[in-house]
Amino acid sequence: DGECSVADIAHLNPKRALAKNQEAKCIEMSQLSTSGAFPSGWEKRPFNGGMRFSNGDTLLARITPCLENGKAAFIDFLDTSEVAFGSTEYIVLAPKGEIPPEFLYCLARYPVFSDYAVKNMNGSSGRQRVSAETVGNYLLPALTEDELQEFRSTVPCLFKMIRNNAIESMVLTQLRDSLLPRLISGEIDVSNIKC
Repeated sequence: DGECSVADIAHLNPKRALAKNQEAKCIEMSQLSTSGAFPSGWEKRPFNGGMRFSNGDTLLARITPCLENGKAAFIDFLDTSEVAFGSTEYIVLAPKGEIPPEFLYCLARYPVFSDYAVKNMNGSSGRQRVSAETVGNYLLPALTEDELQEFRSTVPCLFKMIRNNAIESMVLTQLRDSLLPRLISGEIDVSNIKC
């Protein structure tokens, strides 16, 4: 029973090794969803700065209006020990101890937590940000081992389905985008296909 802070259960902006100009996956702010866990895509490019993250991390936008719009992502599609990077305007949350990584993403989507982050932004008008320290001070009920176990037995498999469906959707979108122009131009003839 009792309360704990986000900093008690999560590393905020943990150190991740990525050398300057090393090729790595990059996720831009525009690729973060305002409602879903999976980013809309990524590109490989040389690392030239930004927040670094790996599997099990949650990305939370910290700048206006991205934070108010709910931009966040759960990272679970990288290779083992792979490090990716993205905007300097992310706060990266990584689980401590026995905290399931998916829990931090669920917290990032929790409206009361989002409201707290938005209300605690500071800075000049139009460029307001919430700090990682402020996010780390957010208090929530401490979870019992039984509650953690129930979460572990239910939620991670749902996140795997979300990831698999999102990747399948991305592959189908790429296939459509490559075939459609060829179909429209007549480069691919489908007149003899019988349904």
